[in-house]
Amino acid sequence: MIKLRNFGTLILALQVTAFAAVDPGLLRLVMPDAKVIAGLQVRETKNSLFGQYVLSHMQIEDAGFKKFIAQTGFDPRRDVTEILMASNWEQSTPQSRWLVAAKGSFNLPQITAGAKTYGGTVTDFQGVGILTYSEETKTQDATPEVQSGIAFFDSSSAVMGDLASVKAAIQRKQNGAAPTGDLLGKVRDLSAKNDFWFVTTVPISEFAGAMPNPNLSGAMKGDLLAAIHQASGGIRFGDTVTISGEAITRSDKDAQALMDVFRFLASLIQLNSENNKVAGQVSTLLDTMDLKTAGNVMTMSLAIPEQQLEQLLNTMHQERNQAHKKPPQSN
Repeated sequence: MIKLRNFGTLILALQVTAFAAVDPGLLRLVMPDAKVIAGLQVRETKNSLFGQYVLSHMQIEDAGFKKFIAQTGFDPRRDVTEILMASNWEQSTPQSRWLVAAKGSFNLPQITAGAKTYGGTVTDFQGVGILTYSEETKTQDATPEVQSGIAFFDSSSAVMGDLASVKAAIQRKQNGAAPTGDLLGKVRDLSAKNDFWFVTTVPISEFAGAMPNPNLSGAMKGDLLAAIHQASGGIRFGDTVTISGEAITRSDKDAQALMDVFRFLASLIQLNSENNKVAGQVSTLLDTMDLKTAGNVMTMSLAIPEQQLEQLLNTMHQERNQAHKKPPQSN
């Protein structure tokens, strides 16, 4: 199962036709105090050539999740049409909550039978079956991890998260309550314009612990990123892939400083473009980047032809494979 400490990675890891705003039924399931919300229109992604390219190259490395797919026949890359993720981001506290809601096509008998084989149990909560499991860490003084659960409302909608959040989502759905929360206006705007989108009121520096690369994690702890009080962005697929972002900072000076950092990084890439194939391709793509500030808000937009983006990813993949094949250097 997805755990809260991986939520930031999940969001960063998730990356056409006419766009549809987020499904109101999914939005109703989100906890009112959510500080991080992200969504992906999987169906629209599949309809774009670049989206198909990304999905075809998506590798699921977690052994447990691979086993879950094999035993249940459920593969989110194939069976899900829309995903909505949310968290209140109360890290390392009993109040920490996370939720993933999805629309798609679910073979409930096969999924339930396979999950039971995998060690899960199904319990009833207000007429809805919740598939649960919990794992203990393999240390002598192990304590159980927060129990996770999956509830299928029907063959086309489901919710997954910590057990308390799943039960609360079931109650919100059954009560027919309207969606609430401080981020709803931003969510509706972003989801209507993008295939993948996110919004967070958590300072960007707090995501450092979720980053798999220690260098990136260290860079995110800087004072400048701590000055970002709210961030949002999205990706729109098509013949031209459009990437956009917005950062609301503490002050006008912070917004200007953030824009200067973006420009400095772009200039560094351009300086290395002749010596590095990847840097050369990225430098070309950055020519279309548009940076602006308005008061304490910095915005960024970047339009990239789909074929050029695929070429860049292929080059990065080839160089990574070559680096892995190189024999270790001896002292």
